[in-house]
Amino acid sequence: MHKLYVIMSLTIAIILSVFITQSSQAISSNVIISQVQLGNATSANNEFIQIYNNSANDVEITNWCLYYASASSTQHGNKLTCFVVDDASLHIYLPGHASAFAVSNQYVIAGPNLGSDFKFSATLSGVAGHIRLIDNSGVEIDKVGWGATAVSAEGNSPSALPASGKIMSRKTIETNTRQDNDINSADFEVISADVNYAFGLIYEAQDLCVNLDGVQAFIPDGYQSDIAGNCSLVPIDVCLNLDGTQMVVPDGYSIDDVGDCTQIPVDVCLNLDGLQLTVPTNYGLDNNLDCQPDFCQNIDGLQLVVPEDMDVSNSNCTWHDECLNLPDIQADLPNGYKHSADNSCVLDLLPLKITELLPNAVGSDNGNEFIEIYNPNDTDVNLTNYVIYVGINDPKMYSFPVGLHIGSHQYLAFYNTDIKFTLVNTTSQVRLSSIDDVVIDETPVYDNPGDGMAWALVDSIWQYTNQPTPNDVNLPSLIESEPEIITESNLQPCAANQYRSPETNRCRLIITTSSTLTPCKDGQYRSEETNRCRSIVSDVVALAPCAEGQERNPDTNRCRSVATTVLGTSDLTPCKEGQERNPDTNRCRNIVSTIPGADYAPKQTTLPENNYILWWSLAGVGLVAVIYGLWEWRSNIAALFQKLASFRHLTK
Repeated sequence: MHKLYVIMSLTIAIILSVFITQSSQAISSNVIISQVQLGNATSANNEFIQIYNNSANDVEITNWCLYYASASSTQHGNKLTCFVVDDASLHIYLPGHASAFAVSNQYVIAGPNLGSDFKFSATLSGVAGHIRLIDNSGVEIDKVGWGATAVSAEGNSPSALPASGKIMSRKTIETNTRQDNDINSADFEVISADVNYAFGLIYEAQDLCVNLDGVQAFIPDGYQSDIAGNCSLVPIDVCLNLDGTQMVVPDGYSIDDVGDCTQIPVDVCLNLDGLQLTVPTNYGLDNNLDCQPDFCQNIDGLQLVVPEDMDVSNSNCTWHDECLNLPDIQADLPNGYKHSADNSCVLDLLPLKITELLPNAVGSDNGNEFIEIYNPNDTDVNLTNYVIYVGINDPKMYSFPVGLHIGSHQYLAFYNTDIKFTLVNTTSQVRLSSIDDVVIDETPVYDNPGDGMAWALVDSIWQYTNQPTPNDVNLPSLIESEPEIITESNLQPCAANQYRSPETNRCRLIITTSSTLTPCKDGQYRSEETNRCRSIVSDVVALAPCAEGQERNPDTNRCRSVATTVLGTSDLTPCKEGQERNPDTNRCRNIVSTIPGADYAPKQTTLPENNYILWWSLAGVGLVAVIYGLWEWRSNIAALFQKLASFRHLTK
């Protein structure tokens, strides 16, 4: 009877032990999706999914998979990643109250120090979608939907869409317990991501007890396994100081006299001084299992030297980039670029000058407006990397024709038929820049130019000129003299044998070589001015003195009134209407606005004794012309003297 009780007790103990073991390893719906990041402020591709074991028991998750489906989908969707092993005899377990961490491939690259258990390609929508956790038999274990349009969220109530830099996270009920009421909007809240996430908590194990139901990743407490893999209860614990029952001394442990098991220290770096229980930071194992410095912790494998074309910083290696401000990686300085003061890469462009604009052409603006550019360099310049901006507050950009060059020291005008720009007739300006928006040259603002007036750089000064010179050196405005106004005269025309004197407006006889004049009488001579006969008065002839108030005319020896010198003009009788007083004779004469044209050419007479007046006049005009020329070309003369001074300095 006693034996029967013993046998029954053992049987009950075995059944209870097996039941407890099977319960702890059974597939449980307590595994949930606990956190989701759809992207962060750095990149929308920086995604992760965390699953969590909401129970205290280890759960096998072998061949479970995560799926993503669009907001409108009611199916599983596309497979993101699966929890698989290479050896079919192994099984994957998620410990109780532990998590597994799946990270997008792009996030791994962006954060090489970010660890993970599984990886997937970034594909989560930043607007709405679904993630499902499916077990190895196709059963849906958990699901989360987010965004207003997600049609298959738990409870038909999707979680709120997290803002930039935030994540979706299950609410915490109490320590180690996450809320799971199968209503996504109620179970999830939006919070900031943790600084660090745990990974590496899952483990792989074989079934060590083939005779027990379920997969036994380890020999249960109080059991031992034989050669065939069968487990049986044993009452002996060889390591009293370790949790659980140790039927044998665990690998890597030793036991002392009192039955305590301690871990045997293992030096993983035999080539380094001291005991290294783990591979030191910034080290890796080489083929001989020696620990060597690893220059690139972010690159798989041991990097004994920094790879070619890479730079190292904080034990991480990145590709060498000459131009951090340009897209992609520039291993070498690109052609046509140079380094700026802040070590950025900018276009290496030769300087060009804007020299002339014609905003207000005479007639139609189409085909007549132009912008002129000058190349001061000793080489041709390709205009591909230059652009033109026209306007002040909101300038418009225009590109040059592809492949166009401007020759050395060439003026080149671009009309609005070549480049579809518009120069307004009111106020504007033009700027020449590189395609990366570095200003090369710009004009001052012009304001309401007249018809046909060009805004031009003349002698280093911007000014208006009425002489546009497209494709040529700029010229200043041409000063136009006012035309002489000719009015009709009321004078009667002279006779056919007469001409009108320019001094007196009187008609005079025309003397030709064929004319025969009556000889003058004795004691007379013929005047060269009037061809009239005059009396010859010698020094010995005594002339009767002139009367009081008179003087003798030196030309005619006749007496004439001296009222012009003695009396004021107020004593003279006023001239009639249409007359004026001759300042030489004080006589009244007709006012002539314009001398009428004669039908013949008057014969010019000159007095040899008065030629000095002509020469003085010519000298005065010449002096004025020289002074005007020096003033007008002062800049050119100054530049000439500078060149002569430079030449003289060079020849010394």
